[in-house]
Amino acid sequence: MPSNVSGLLFIGIWMLAIVSIIVKTVKNKCSPIKTAKAIVVDKQKVENFSKYSGNGKHEKYVVIFSAEGKKLSFYVSQFSYDGYKINEKGILKYRGNRIIEFN
Repeated sequence: MPSNVSGLLFIGIWMLAIVSIIVKTVKNKCSPIKTAKAIVVDKQKVENFSKYSGNGKHEKYVVIFSAEGKKLSFYVSQFSYDGYKINEKGILKYRGNRIIEFN
């Protein structure tokens, strides 16, 4: 009997994780596009460790903006990361947790 309970618990946790990912994705796709004057205040390389990458290390790139009195941070590609400069000013257009454009 305990193996049935642990199996159901395992399936329940996976279902919850999948539903959470779907809700987050739909929320990001359906949220309104926002536009604000912004400045790049920081850039960070976040190092994660993964047994699936070749050397165990995986870097994520984060760009942090200040816009309308708030700090907004976005994960970006390495290519995009290299293009942002600290103190660069422009108009930030974003939806949810994704940058659409920064000019």
